[in-house]
Parts: sequence; C-alpha cells; structure tokens
Amino acid sequence: MDRTWYWKAGFIVAATIGAVYALVPSYTYFSLPADQRNDPKVFEAARPKWAPSQHLNLGLDLQGGIHLVMGADAERAVRERAVRRAEEFDAEFERKEIKGVESKGDGETGLVTVSSTDAAALDKAHKIIADEYTDMTFRSSGANSFVVAMKDEAVRQLKEGAVDQAVKAVRNRVDKWGVSEPNIAKRGDSNILIQLPGYSDPERAKELLGRTAHLEFRIVDDETEPVTSITNLPPGIRVDFSSHEGPGGAKVREAFFRSDDRPTLEAFLKEHPAPAQRDWGIHREDDTVKLKTSYRTYLLDKRHGLSGDYVTDARVVFDQRPGEGSRPQVQLTFNRVGAEKFGQLTTENTKRLMAIVLDEAVESAPVINEPITGGICTIHMGGLRPVNEIKKEADDLALVLKNSLPVPVRILEERSVGASLGPELIHRGTLAALLGVFAVLVFMAIYYRFSGLVADVALVLNGLAVLAVMALIDSTLTLPGIAGFVLTLGMAVDANVLINERIREELKAGKTVFQAVSQGYDKVFWTIFDGHVTALVAGFVIRANGSGPVRGFATTLIIGLLASMFTSIVVTRTIVEWFVNHGKLKKAVSF
Repeated sequence: MDRTWYWKAGFIVAATIGAVYALVPSYTYFSLPADQRNDPKVFEAARPKWAPSQHLNLGLDLQGGIHLVMGADAERAVRERAVRRAEEFDAEFERKEIKGVESKGDGETGLVTVSSTDAAALDKAHKIIADEYTDMTFRSSGANSFVVAMKDEAVRQLKEGAVDQAVKAVRNRVDKWGVSEPNIAKRGDSNILIQLPGYSDPERAKELLGRTAHLEFRIVDDETEPVTSITNLPPGIRVDFSSHEGPGGAKVREAFFRSDDRPTLEAFLKEHPAPAQRDWGIHREDDTVKLKTSYRTYLLDKRHGLSGDYVTDARVVFDQRPGEGSRPQVQLTFNRVGAEKFGQLTTENTKRLMAIVLDEAVESAPVINEPITGGICTIHMGGLRPVNEIKKEADDLALVLKNSLPVPVRILEERSVGASLGPELIHRGTLAALLGVFAVLVFMAIYYRFSGLVADVALVLNGLAVLAVMALIDSTLTLPGIAGFVLTLGMAVDANVLINERIREELKAGKTVFQAVSQGYDKVFWTIFDGHVTALVAGFVIRANGSGPVRGFATTLIIGLLASMFTSIVVTRTIVEWFVNHGKLKKAVSF
C-alpha cells in the first residue's frame, strides 16, 4: 500500500474522534431537563471540563421562545431631522457671519422656517441653503421668511435608513444576551420581525428592545421663581429644596416640585408649563431605607445642552475611589466633535448641575465640578441598592446607549411559543429522521452487501460530521434544518450508489476487483463532484438571501454536502482499498 493511504486513514480516524469530541457538550446539553438547558450555570456544571463549550442549539420551532413584531416610527426621523437641520442652518450662518437670521424647525410638520428682518441677510441664507443643502427644497417664501423641507427622495432614504439602523440596533442588543440564532429581519417598510429561541422573559425583552435610549445632557436652571411662585398646590404636590456649591464657593439653593405619584406630577406640570426656553424634567428617587419612591422636578435649560448622538461607546466600569465600595457606573466616550462640544459645555457651566436625560427622564443631575475635556463622561448609578441590582441596571443602560435606536418602536405583535410544542416537534422530527436513515442503511446492506456496509459506515460518519460542525459553529437546529440534514444523507447515499454501480459495470467488463475499484472511483468522481457543487451553489444562494428557518436549512445543507463528498469519495474508498489490498475481496460477488 502506498503512503498516501495511511495519511487518509489517519485523517479519517482523527475526523471521527474530533466529531465525537465536538458532540460531547451536545449530549450533555440534551441530557439535562428541558427547563434547565438554557441555564448557563447548570450546563457548565454538567459539561465535562475537557470538552468544548459549544453545543447544538434548537430553534424557535423546536424549543419555544418569543416572537415579536415591532413597528418603527420612521416619520419621527423626518420630524427630528427638521429640528436638527434648523440648528445646522444657524451654525452655518454664524460661520459665514450672516447676522440676524433665525431658523426654526417644526417637529410636527418637518418644515424649517428661516426668517429675518434683513432682506440682504435673508437672501444670503437662501443662497447658502440652495448651494450647500441639496437634499432640501423650497416650499414657500414671504417678505421676511421662507420655508424649506426635505425632498421626497431624501425623505424616503431617511426613513429606510432609520428602519435599517433600528434593525441593526436591535440585533446588536440581542447579540449581547447570548440568544441562540435569533431571527431579526426587516418586514415591509417599517416593521421588524424578532424571534428569540429559548428566551422566556417577554417583558424584559420588550423593555430593552423598545427603549429608544435618546440621550441628552442638559444644564439645570437653578431659578427658584418658577417653583415658588405657584402657591396653590394641589394634593400630592409639594415644594422641596436642595443645595449645592456653586461658582466661587457660593451656596446655590434650588427649589423643585416633589410627588409620590408620577402621573399626578406629570398632570400638574402639564397645567403649569415651564418658562420660555425651559423644560420640566422628572427624576425618580428611591429611598431604600424607608422603601419609598418619589419623583422630583428639574428645570432644564433648552439653550445649553448636548445630544447623545456624539456618544461612540458605553460600558460598565467600577468606581474604585476610596469609600465608594466599587460601585458600578456607566462610562460614555464621545467622538472628536462631541468631546469638543462637551468640553465647552462643561467649561462654561462649571459648578452648575447637568442633567443626564434618557428617554425624557432625568437619570441623574450631578454637579460639574470641573471642565470635562477628555471626551469621557461617567453616569453614576445612584441609590443604596445591592451591587448586583445596580450592575444589572448599569448593564442594561450601557447596552441601550451603545446601540441606540434612531426612532421609537412599538410592539405590534407578541407571541410566546410554548415549551410544550418543542418536545412534540423534536420527537416527530427525530423519529422521522431515524426511521429514514435506518431504512436506507438496511437497504444498502442487503442490496450491495459488503460495499453497502461500507457505505453505511460512511453514512454514519457523515451524520456525525454534520452535527459536530453545526455544534462547533454554534449553529441552530430547526425543523427545516432537520429536513436539510436528511436530504444530505440521501445525497450521500446517492453518491455511494453511483460508485457501487460503476464498480459493478467494471467487473462485468472483465476487470479485476482491484482495477474495478480504482477505475470505478476515478470515473465517477466528476459526476459526484458536479452534482454536489451545483447543490452547494443553491445552498449558498438560499443562505445569502433567506432568513430564519430558511437559513437554517441552507446551513445544514451546505455542511452536509461537504461532509457527503468527503465520506463518499474518501472514506469509502480508503476502507475498500484496505480490504482489496489485503486480499479480503477477491470475488466480484462482494459488490
């Protein structure tokens, strides 16, 4: 026997041992009770330490989970773009030293009004917008103003981009949970399909996926008059005071409204709007000693602030200062422009309160003790709560800030796939696969005798290889995936049938067993290769353009086809050649 045979035999043995090794965690995983399989601690305790950590996962159709359809408010992106575009206009006019021109974006209609009493300045502004903002179109004009809006094509692209960004943000958030093979895809123009196999907490999923995480840094106005001037307070509303050290060491006393009921406070603030260029902000305060929650107000200055759009990263760190007890906090990193703006904001407002506003709620309002010019800001998680509770809150906050949704989303459809559905489907699918494989093995052994038994060995190894590769790449097994698995086994059998029939033809032509085996494999190689390659092309196309279970089918098909080529051409030939070369197969009747 030539030396190449030993290399092939060694490779086959190594592949078989590797497949069994890769499937040990999957055996451990499926040996656990169904309600404990998705608990990482239970699985890690049961998994042999020498075995890999990856195991086969079950899809939504097999183990149950959560099915959500969320609608993205793409119109919101257009309205918000109008407000930001007005700010861009003003900044550009200031750079071009055009005085007396004011831009105002309407968050309801998406229109931007540019006005000025100086006709010459207004003409210059008109020319700048026409030359530099080609995505805008002029709607109307008057003696002292003109109105612009986004062009229809720009609006369409903005809406599509907002939904695509929302899909990406949702996918990034889900990826951090470790959900096996989630299906997240765009449905229609503005809907997002989300399927989370094995995830059993729909409320937390909706909370984290639905948060827009719109972040703002707003300077707190410490004027007390808007609060103290209101004397006839309704039941449930009271005035309270706090103080901090202001510029020059002076003590700044701040008045605010407090209530134990948020809806009551919101209704009160709606009846008493904030002064011009101001907004009311509400902050939740938890008293862990008295086990009581209350809500207080902050008066936020609209003229001084910074959007969270400049944040490039958000992560959880621990405060290592003496006396802090290593408390979790969220650290934000700004891009270059954001770092400059944030540095300027904190420099101009040192010793004032800066409110960190997330989704229109004030998370905290620390004092700016000194200018923050390094492009890094820290959000301290308040409250005397257990560290693990604060850590979970910090993790969630960092997750949504790092993958901020560009537009609000709402739940359109929610469906939980019951766990009782999984075992039934698994049982039926597994039974069908085993019966099919068993029938094929028996047929091959009876019809082709020795060569049929060799094909059966290759078929079993083919199945092990497919499952092992799926486990190693952390793939998910679905019902369509099981169908793809059985299909590839059928193609492997088909390849062995072609080989055996070709060997029989060579034997009938008067060739020796050795010649028939050698020429049979050589002549049928390209037939098998062409058939598998064409199927592989189809598999890659389906995987590239499909989603969810369709991708699972394509993944299993691709892996199975590659394994089929290896087992039908390499494995069976190696085994048969050993018997032929050792004189075990001298009669044609063996085939």
